[in-house]
Amino acid sequence: MAAKTVPRRLSIAAILLILPCLLSVASAFNITRILNRYPNYSTFNDLLTRTGLASEINRRSTITVLVVSNDRMRDLKSRPMEAAENVLRTHVILDYFDLMKLNRLEGQTAKLTNMYQETGVAAYDQGFLNVTTGNDGILFGSAVKRALHDARLVGSVLSRPYNISVLSISHPIVTPGLGGSFQPVEAPPPRPPKPVAPAPVPSHKKDVVPAPIEAPAEADAPSDDIDSSDYSPAGSPPEPADGPEPADGPEPADGPEAADGPEADADTQDASESSAGKSGVSLGGFFLFLGALVAAL
Repeated sequence: MAAKTVPRRLSIAAILLILPCLLSVASAFNITRILNRYPNYSTFNDLLTRTGLASEINRRSTITVLVVSNDRMRDLKSRPMEAAENVLRTHVILDYFDLMKLNRLEGQTAKLTNMYQETGVAAYDQGFLNVTTGNDGILFGSAVKRALHDARLVGSVLSRPYNISVLSISHPIVTPGLGGSFQPVEAPPPRPPKPVAPAPVPSHKKDVVPAPIEAPAEADAPSDDIDSSDYSPAGSPPEPADGPEPADGPEPADGPEAADGPEADADTQDASESSAGKSGVSLGGFFLFLGALVAAL
């Protein structure tokens, strides 16, 4: 009995030692071999191998790879290898996401960590992706502020819960600041709408100002037509103050009559002289008539 129990214990111990190895082999995957089955992603697969990212992906136990078809890889393929590697890193999510898990978001947005975050040089959320589900489908984009979110999920290429998921998207994800795309979005925040707004305000005020300025010019026009005599009453307000003098003394009022007197007397004298002359003529004629009458008698 003792001899039989020893081999059994040895067999159990051997199984326990071999089991972790079997489990690791069962959970291991090879992204290169997986994509070799799909010629439509051969360019993406080739870049993963040339940049060394395929080996990093194969060492993971849980990963999601966003692949792009050959017809959408021309721009990425033409870039320098280092730039292409950084862009590809943003397409590798450090978690497992398949169609079922993505559909559970139901109109929400999730922030996912990508492999570029592990480089230690990621800035402005370059090491994260945003995934949104809505009426337009499932969209991926960089988590950098104001980055485009237009990489649409095409479908699932392969899924092995919960080790690896390979998803196909419409085109490469553009991460500002990577691969010579854009500068970080924080660089151009100063916008000129505020200085532009006050600009029309002073111009509007300038348009309003000339109106009152021209108004006095029109008011001055009649001043040129007015005689200097018209200015004396308007320009000499003290005369109303002197008003009580003519009011208190009717003599000044009679003064003009006295002033007018000489002219009136002259007229009366002329009139009396003319009447006296006429009366003299008439009297002389009367006496002549009487003399003639007496002589006739």
